Amino acid sequence: MNETIKQSPGKKKVLFLITKSNWGGAQRYVYDLATALPETDYEVSVAVGGNGELAQKLTASNINTISIPGLQRDISVRKELQATLAIAKIIRAEKPDVLHINSSKAGALGTLLGRILRVPNIVFTSHGWAFNEDRPCWQKILLKFIHYCTVLWSHKTIVVSHKLKQEMNWLGVQKKMYVVHPGRTIPTLKPKAEARGIIETKVTTSEANLSDFHTDFWIGTIAELHPIKRLHRAIDAIAAVSRNYPKIRYVIIGDGQLRTVLEQQVRDLGLTNHVFFTGNIHEAGRLLQAFDIFLLTSKSEAFGYVLLEAGLASLPCVATEVGGIPDIILHEKTGMLIPPEQTTAITESLTKLIENPNLRTTYARAHAQRAQEFSIEKMTRETMTLY
Repeated sequence: MNETIKQSPGKKKVLFLITKSNWGGAQRYVYDLATALPETDYEVSVAVGGNGELAQKLTASNINTISIPGLQRDISVRKELQATLAIAKIIRAEKPDVLHINSSKAGALGTLLGRILRVPNIVFTSHGWAFNEDRPCWQKILLKFIHYCTVLWSHKTIVVSHKLKQEMNWLGVQKKMYVVHPGRTIPTLKPKAEARGIIETKVTTSEANLSDFHTDFWIGTIAELHPIKRLHRAIDAIAAVSRNYPKIRYVIIGDGQLRTVLEQQVRDLGLTNHVFFTGNIHEAGRLLQAFDIFLLTSKSEAFGYVLLEAGLASLPCVATEVGGIPDIILHEKTGMLIPPEQTTAITESLTKLIENPNLRTTYARAHAQRAQEFSIEKMTRETMTLY
């Protein structure tokens, strides 16, 4: 990690704070902003839990990166106290003009400490509300109260979609929230044949060889194998579609707690020639042109970064009409939106696109054009106005 550096005269000091240093959507957001802010006007530091890929990328980009001892997603009283003291120490040492906090746990701790230590401008970015996850009712109410306090304690809160703003509907916070859509770039998209070749080498547990189906019709998903993604419904839909279109192949890029369960579902449905798991692939967005259709069946999605990547890859999409997805996908203009939890709707939408190549092309072109509107430059410019 870099040592703390002194602020240059005339520059505004920005300190980012985030819980985890893995490479997820929130981490990419912090990296993109930290590296995009103009060096002539801003001096940037990032305080982060752990030494994962985010921390490594920031250090490689010469961003002052500070490790936060004890900061983790799981609850631990000892670790919470350790992290609280560490964050307070970092804020005192850095003396930021702007404290920009990301993720739920860092949000609750950071906004409170920022107020106590009198940081001039506390900005919190919500990448999703934890009360939207599958939890008991009492947990949802408690989590919404914690999020509510986080927004209250911030001076300004950025939400990544209009739906997130609507969902935090308790008294006195709507006027503090601003919608700023994240941007996305894919430096190098692999052409179709090459992308398929790379993906084929990543499938190691299937009873069938994906390379035997290199020229077939591929549907793809990039997602964590988590209950909220409702991948079991996507697999059920593929079972129905494949009865009429036996050359359909469904590739799921990602890993997670449900992998064993989903693989068993595939075997039980006799889909080992149709559904393939690759596990995690670094920068999987560069391989999106391997697919003919992109599918996202989430029950909840704060924004849907991967749909932007699908747009940059000129893919037609079928996605659930939840969270921030309608901010990206315009129904029957840039793709097809379907109700969540409805396997039949997934089946019908996929079938319509499979049967209509001209419609796929129309959606793909419109989606590619719309994806260009969600740029890192625009995100950075709109965020700077809140600083």
